[in-house]
Amino acid sequence: AERIRAAIADISVDTEIGALSFTTSIGVTQARDGDDSIEDALSRADKALYAAKEQGRNRVISDVDI
Repeated sequence: AERIRAAIADISVDTEIGALSFTTSIGVTQARDGDDSIEDALSRADKALYAAKEQGRNRVISDVDI
């Protein structure tokens, strides 16, 4: 996920009004033995994503970091 974030940050697109750059925030998790469904993992990833945005955006946060 960090390599994807860095690759996106390296993108620059020239336009008539100047260069555009991009950032991304990514929340990551992994499936756990106690998960009843994929929604359990998606919920953790979603919480990690919002934590990444709250901490300044353009970062990767794992659910174990929150």
